[in-house]
Amino acid sequence: MVDSITEEILSASLAGVVKQMQEALFRTGFSTIIRESHDASCAVLTSEGKLAAQHIVLPLHLGVFPTSVAAVLEAYPLESIFPGDGFLVNHPYLGGSPHAPDMCVIVPVFSGTELIYFTASIAHKSDIGGPVPGSCSGKATDIYSEGIHFPAIRFVINFEISPEIESVIRANSRSPDLVMGDIRGQLGCAWLGSDRILQLVEKYSSETIGLAILQRTESVERSIRREISQWNDGEASGERLLDDDGVRVGQPIQIAVTVKKKGERLIFDFTNSDDQAIGPANIRPSLVKAACAYVIISSLSNEVTINQGVLNSFEITTRPGSILEPEMPAPM
Repeated sequence: MVDSITEEILSASLAGVVKQMQEALFRTGFSTIIRESHDASCAVLTSEGKLAAQHIVLPLHLGVFPTSVAAVLEAYPLESIFPGDGFLVNHPYLGGSPHAPDMCVIVPVFSGTELIYFTASIAHKSDIGGPVPGSCSGKATDIYSEGIHFPAIRFVINFEISPEIESVIRANSRSPDLVMGDIRGQLGCAWLGSDRILQLVEKYSSETIGLAILQRTESVERSIRREISQWNDGEASGERLLDDDGVRVGQPIQIAVTVKKKGERLIFDFTNSDDQAIGPANIRPSLVKAACAYVIISSLSNEVTINQGVLNSFEITTRPGSILEPEMPAPM
């Protein structure tokens, strides 16, 4: 048990670490996508891949990091991860990226020999191959037409980027210097975050920080559920149409949701949405949940800390083979 003052200090400190990472990335990214458009987000996660802190820049990025770190942990057991490692993942199906140009860089944080946290960032890349410059083909009918894809891979060992992997990335990009510059910026901000976390560990101990994160996560979930419980029970449905998917021009695609609320339980049911699109209009469930999380955050009467508690406070239901839960290799 951590006292409420220490919990608040550590929660604010972790939020500050993420903001430092964010500003460092915005200042060191090579492309205007990062430096001016700010199409990038940063986060701190526990060693189990639970979201400890995140500063929301783009709402969809709220769903990226737990899924991407889960992909790393599935490919690399904890005992095979070492200080100085870095991981790259941009696969929408084998990771958490909205689409392939969004590359996630993940760095483990060690206290001595113990892996205690991950620092991570995601940023859109200027070009990763494919048939059109920018890699976002409006006519793609599978993900293979959207550029190079990486499942979770170790691309940094002992703080050095693998020259072989860098060669592969460069060989598949029309703007290799921009892409690698942005990736190095992501690594730099992750290492900065790691240093700041270790400073907190030295001051408070890893155990105290871990307890504070757990308490704040549970507190966030409880506070959201408590406010939800004050809303009227019932359900409501709505739908909207996308003009088309870019391939079947003129054929609208329906996204339909029924929101069900009873007590403190809130469910977003998207099962009546249309089948997956042939063109690049699909999205994975983890990003659907992120969008719903942002709706909830925006509906609350008070601000909440952004952590795993937000994602734990509600449920979504999607249908396999639909536009919100497409199956490989449907384009994104």
